Amino acid sequence: MDGSPIRLAQQQTFRLGALEIRPATREVVRERISRILEPRIMQVLVALAEAEGRVVSRDELVARCWDGRIVGDNALHRAVGRLRDLASTMGDGAFRIETIPRVGYRLVAPSRPGAPPCAPPHNPVFATAGPASIPAPIPVPAPVAAPARGLPRRAALIGGVAALAVGTGLGGREAHRRAGVAARVEALMAQSLNAMRLDLPDSRARGEGFLKEAAALAPRDAAVWGRLALVRETIATYASPEVAGMAVAASQEAAQRALEIDPRQIDARAALALLPPHFGDWRAAERRMRTVLAADPDHLPTLDALGFLLGSVGRNREQAHTRIAYSRRDPLHAGLQYRLVYAYWMLGRLEEADRAAERALELWPRHPAVWLVRLWTLAFTGRAGRALSHVMDVGSRPQMPAAFFLPLEAAMRALVSGAAADRALAARALLAQVDAYPSASVNGVMLFNALGDVDRAFDVAHGYLLERGPIMASVRWRAGQPSVNDESHRKTAMLFVPVAAPMRADPRFAALTRDVGLDAYWTAARVTPDHLA
Repeated sequence: MDGSPIRLAQQQTFRLGALEIRPATREVVRERISRILEPRIMQVLVALAEAEGRVVSRDELVARCWDGRIVGDNALHRAVGRLRDLASTMGDGAFRIETIPRVGYRLVAPSRPGAPPCAPPHNPVFATAGPASIPAPIPVPAPVAAPARGLPRRAALIGGVAALAVGTGLGGREAHRRAGVAARVEALMAQSLNAMRLDLPDSRARGEGFLKEAAALAPRDAAVWGRLALVRETIATYASPEVAGMAVAASQEAAQRALEIDPRQIDARAALALLPPHFGDWRAAERRMRTVLAADPDHLPTLDALGFLLGSVGRNREQAHTRIAYSRRDPLHAGLQYRLVYAYWMLGRLEEADRAAERALELWPRHPAVWLVRLWTLAFTGRAGRALSHVMDVGSRPQMPAAFFLPLEAAMRALVSGAAADRALAARALLAQVDAYPSASVNGVMLFNALGDVDRAFDVAHGYLLERGPIMASVRWRAGQPSVNDESHRKTAMLFVPVAAPMRADPRFAALTRDVGLDAYWTAARVTPDHLA
């Protein structure tokens, strides 16, 4: 390695195990799966690979990949982190990157017993791709017979491991090791599911981490990759614009891995169906979801997504009855349970909504979405005094910026007093935030309806949904802004909740739904929304 800056266009294609690295086009290819790396990430990979197992100092990496410019440690840590993610998601043990404390990094490309080297002998790590550098196929045991219908998948996997060990002459130690791997994968998948039940950004990240570890242990397990695709779809849905594209690509990549192993893998199919945003494209989104449900009518994430879509197009009675039925299947899933409160509210079943809200608060007392649905079901059902107490109980509030609560407090005081001065103060507080983050507009539409200010409710809706009129509403959430849930995509569900009845009774509502595209959906789907039924 000569230490000169790395120019990707001049670099030859090389291999790391099963991966073909194409620096000039920034591609990493494995079989039919291709992933594009950022230029800086590819430069770091080339620099580490060229070192042939030698430790590369931080200064050397900066000199070769950043042209010697002054960069912080975070930039280098980020690049190495992305490469470790590549190794775990596509590498299948092709390489790993070791951190040598206070020195630098080293790329290790372990060879598998019985497999030819991944590069010519003079350079065991870095080699020009060609017929001589491509490893010969590794013999694999005959496939295990498919488990009988009804046998739990993970039990079948562990049983298949033991059968494989006996059928191929593997000793008891190897059988025990493989059974241990299968059990570990099963445990990681369960940990991921538990993390996802919390329905919070940090819990989603933990859920992904468990599945990445499982995928590293079982790279040919379609269920692991499918679940990872679904978790990453959820992360993409809630991601800020700065990282949403990468999250979408990561979900697609995991789904492709799953479907190459098992074309029927339902989580992978669901992830691809749910990835595109629904706003303005409700008909196509509904078709994708119903295609998944035709294959698996009980697929809970797809049922949940379809319920949200139906609420977004004014079909709340249908989605509420369905949601009540399937939410019982997972009483410890925070997302399902707070959305269950909305379902009861839509149907006017307030006692059941109250019970569901109190139960959710006992389980997740400071969960933002749980806290907020309790506020709405108090404020918008004639219990403004209780709603004000809910807002003023600082000790029970979720971890949100203090400014998030100011317009809520002002609105609750106005609902309690009914005084014109309080309503004016609440209006100013609400309008001061609609240009800051999307949830302020969603809340504003409902609160202005509750305050009897339908004109301003329409102004906020036009600004948020159509970017028209006097209100400059924020339509995209940014990292660091208050977010309750799904603020990356515009919503229409607030137009159809009970408190927005004054808007729906106004002649202007028909023009709003027409311009947003909801009328076109109702015509194409041949359905009548609840408010027109």
